[in-house]
This record gives sequence, structure tokens and C-alpha cells, in this order.
Amino acid sequence: MKNLNRRIFGATVVSGITASTVEAGAEAEDKERPVGPIVGHVSTTTAKVWYRPTKPGVYELQLHDTERSKMISSETEALPENDLCVTWQVTNLETATTYDYEILKDGVIIPKSGTQTLTTAPADNAKTKVSLAFGSCAESTPLELWSQMDEHETDGLVLLGDTPYIDSTDLAFQRKKHREFLEIPELANYGRTHPVWGTWDDHDFGKNDSDGNLPGKENSRRAFLEYRALNSYGQAEAGIYTKFRRGGVEVFLLDTRWFARTESSPVDPDKDSLLGKRQWNWLLDALKNSTAPFKLIACGMIWDNKRNSESDDWSTYSHEREALFEFIGENAISGVVLIGGDIHCSRWLKYKTMEQVGYEIHQFIVSPIHARVIPTLNIPHPDLIKGAAIPNVWLRLDVDTSGPEPSLHAHWIQMKGRQMWDVKLTEADLT
Repeated sequence: MKNLNRRIFGATVVSGITASTVEAGAEAEDKERPVGPIVGHVSTTTAKVWYRPTKPGVYELQLHDTERSKMISSETEALPENDLCVTWQVTNLETATTYDYEILKDGVIIPKSGTQTLTTAPADNAKTKVSLAFGSCAESTPLELWSQMDEHETDGLVLLGDTPYIDSTDLAFQRKKHREFLEIPELANYGRTHPVWGTWDDHDFGKNDSDGNLPGKENSRRAFLEYRALNSYGQAEAGIYTKFRRGGVEVFLLDTRWFARTESSPVDPDKDSLLGKRQWNWLLDALKNSTAPFKLIACGMIWDNKRNSESDDWSTYSHEREALFEFIGENAISGVVLIGGDIHCSRWLKYKTMEQVGYEIHQFIVSPIHARVIPTLNIPHPDLIKGAAIPNVWLRLDVDTSGPEPSLHAHWIQMKGRQMWDVKLTEADLT
């Protein structure tokens, strides 16, 4: 494969994922219109932009500061091997700065469908406010909920899995479903101007309640890499876990599917692992080295027991959950909050971890974005504060480091305006 990675005007260009084979017919589907652009991972000085044109060839990304006094240009190539997906990575950007961008083919600007801007993150230690949207369980149909995230002035979106539903590891079908999802008009509008991060859960990994023994999971990972512009995707070509920092909050996005039941647990060799040794060590190191006041550990599955016929929850792997809590306490890691999705209910739990951790760890569950709820999974739990099976829900998390004490404010927002709940925590509450 021709590699066009190069550095132009301070911009690092990243071509698509190299592949040795192309599934017959996969590149021939659904190419009548381009998909995107979608802003991907954005840091204080770097940004990724994803795009899928209709034809192979070299495409150029141009960034301009709002005064158009500086231009950054980079090129990359759309190839059939990667389902024509391209990702540009630009570096040497100014912190907390907004840039306009446009895409060109053969020197001609491709018409825009709307505003195309990206804004770099504030400095890690900045006295500022950051707002992130979280959601799980979404279908590839128009929905005003996506527009609400913009109306509420969030700075970015974190997809927690089952986003979208695929239920297959066939590569062509995986690609088709990812395209349909990113073509949702309201989501596309949001993604042109806001970074979108994500992980997967069982239905976009490949099958309901699936684990790392799922045949064809390599196809699922390949399609995910093609259609998600993250900062990293696991390690050594395994998994998709990643992390990012935005002002006073660092988000650790876990992969609770790829490694599940494929090896012995690093904390108990007689039991199966959920995260796998490589991801487990990555998470512990990342938490220990984080300087963010708030540390959000997010994944698709919930951190307690679903109490149904399925076993894809952290309660099934409670040995790793408890070891994680012990590690947090032993290393005096403050600011940890858990986030989950999956169960088509939204819930707020506060675990009695004072003795283990030194403070009570909260879990925020947000599900579903679509309208199909499962009331039977809104089960009693000794640590449950609030719970409801309400359709069309997303979570807004506001982190404020502008005042004398950093705070985190979580709001469950329902699309049709039904009153839900919110919780505000200070840094002292999680220390």
C-alpha cells in the first residue's frame, strides 16, 4: 500500500489502516455520497479529522485559524483496502484555539454540508469549564437527541458502545453499519464541529453477550479502526482501549470485549479475565500517572450485576473490580467515577467503598439513546440512589476547575423533557 504519511506545515498526516487483503465486494457498497467529515480525537495541540469520500485518491485537509492568518495543510490517500476511509492528524496547533477546516480534491474544495470547525483542548491545568456528552445504545435513524448535545454546548461526545447495533463480524456488513451510523444527520452535524470518541460493547463488537472468543473479532476491530479517529487503539494490535484529557477531566475508555475470557485474570489465575493483563496494566499505570482532578473510567457494560440470563457485567468479573478498587485506595488515587451503559436503563449508584478506597465511588449508567427500554433491568441494589427505564437519554458531565475547588456535575437528560436527576461532586468528595 502506498503510504503518504508526511509532515507539511507542522501537520502529521496519517493514512488509513494497512491491510493485506480486501474482502470481495466490500469496497463496492454504498459509495454514492461521502460520509463525514467527523472530528476525532483532539488534544491541546493535535487533532484528527475523519472522512470517507466516494472515490479513491489523494485528499487534502486545510486548517485555518479564525482570522485566516495561518494555514495548515496535509494530504492522505483514500484506498479501497481501507473502505476509502481517511484520517488526517495535524500537530503543532495552538491550545484552546478554534480552526476552520476544509477538504480538497485536486485543488478543488469539496462542498460543505455545514460549519466545519474544531477547537483544541484547554491546557490541562487551566482554570476552565469542560462539558462532555455520554451515551450508549443507539440506532442509525434521525433523532433530535444528537442536536441537544450541541444545544447544551457540550465540548465533545463519548460513545459507550452499541453505537451502532451491528450483530455481525462480517467485514462488509460492519463497514456498512458504521457508515449508516455516521450518516445520521443530527450526529453528522455535531461531529463536524465536536470531537467524537468511543468504545464498543457487545452488539458493535459482533454479537449479544459476546466475549473475546468470538470468531471474526479481527474484522470488527479493523472496521472500528477505519471508522473511528481515536488517539490510540489498544496495544500490539489487540483491543481498542484508549484515553484522553480535556481540562480537569481524564477519560479512560475500556474495551470489555476483546480480552474477556481469553486468558487468566492478572489478579486471580484461577478465574477468567475481563480486561486481560495488557489492558489491566495499562489502566493501572494510566490512573496512577493521571494528574486530572477527575478520572472517568468508562465502558459499555455496567459495573454491578445485571441479574438476568447474561453474564456481561463487572459482577461476573468482580475479582478484577475489587482489585481495581483496592489499587485506587492503596495508591490514594482521587477523583474516580465509573460510567456504564448497555442495560436500556439509566441509574446512579454510590458504592460503599470508604474502607477500600477512602471515598465512595459513584457509577453513572446512561442508556438508551434509542427508545427501547428494559424496565426489568432497573433492579434493586443496596447502593442504588436513582434508577429509571426512560427512553432517549444522554448524560452531560460538566467539570469546572475555574473556582476555588474543582467540581463535577452530572445531568441525565431526556430528549422529551421528562424531569430526571443530577448530582454534583467536589474534588473533596472524591479524595
